[in-house]
Amino acid sequence: MAKKLTKKQPAKRKTIKKPNAKKTVTKETTESGSFSIMILAIIGIILLIYFGTSSEVSVDVKIGTENTEEIIEDRSIIISGTTYSSSKEAYTLLKEIPQTRRTNEETRFVESYK
Repeated sequence: MAKKLTKKQPAKRKTIKKPNAKKTVTKETTESGSFSIMILAIIGIILLIYFGTSSEVSVDVKIGTENTEEIIEDRSIIISGTTYSSSKEAYTLLKEIPQTRRTNEETRFVESYK
């Protein structure tokens, strides 16, 4: 005869549930939020009116008949080691050179010339 095998059942654990306190969620109504914004706006307007009326501004304007003239003198310019007698001459000479053969300094001068 065969022996009867019995399996031992594991002991059942008792789970103890901790009582969770329910948190009450207080929802702020939109009326109280808009009311506080309205109060801040009113206070801001009152402050603007107060400081606007209590400050004085004095403006002194002098109109002169002085005419100023700027005389631009063409001076010699050195670009990439080459000396040119004026910026106009440098522009005309550098403009004829293809851009691929110009140095960075020469290219910047040609592009920025007015």
